[in-house]
Amino acid sequence: MGIVIPIPCEEKTTEGEYILRTFEITEEEVKERLKGFECRTFTSLSGVDILFRNEKDWKEAKEILKEYVYTEKPESIEETLGRVLKERGFTLSTAESCTAGMLSSRIVNVPGSSEYFIGGFVVYSNDLKVKYLCVNEETLKKYGAVSWQTCLEMTVGLKSNLGTDCGVAITGIAGPGGTLKKPQGLTYIGIFVKDKITVIKRVFKGSRNENRFLSTQTAMFYLLRLLKR
Repeated sequence: MGIVIPIPCEEKTTEGEYILRTFEITEEEVKERLKGFECRTFTSLSGVDILFRNEKDWKEAKEILKEYVYTEKPESIEETLGRVLKERGFTLSTAESCTAGMLSSRIVNVPGSSEYFIGGFVVYSNDLKVKYLCVNEETLKKYGAVSWQTCLEMTVGLKSNLGTDCGVAITGIAGPGGTLKKPQGLTYIGIFVKDKITVIKRVFKGSRNENRFLSTQTAMFYLLRLLKR
């Protein structure tokens, strides 16, 4: 099954409308939290977009949903990330296993991304995780490639080897396959911003390519969160 391409914001909005783009909240949850607000919602793999005619409603909703809002502009999450990185003067690198370059591809879709994105690794095999990211072979034997421990070591290796201000490492089971302990969709995302490292666990419920897309969306969403703190 192919990736569902999100509809660009400019194709949803009309003149005079205000937008909030959210992630990791469902359309039902949005409607519940915004009861009484005049707004329209659109759902895609990128999250829930909310459109308002009234600036007052938009401002109030922005506060209510602040932990889920990644932009107030009609732009993609990769455009938002690029803008924030340029504002901070930060560089970015990536290390991808299950997403196999999808994250870096989305990042460089943005014109001017060479100002902040220096590159990264696609480490689909364990051998490359060891060779390029210095993941310990014992870690892979004991915990497996899809584990919190391996993701942490991938993140540390990326930080050490490329020296960027921030970076993202992703390892997971996009599908098909998986086990009871490690089901299809299980994904670990490691993020560093300067000296702070965070590892996030998610179990996505989509198809193979939907899970890969959601992994990249989640990675950028949480990197933005950390950058905005």
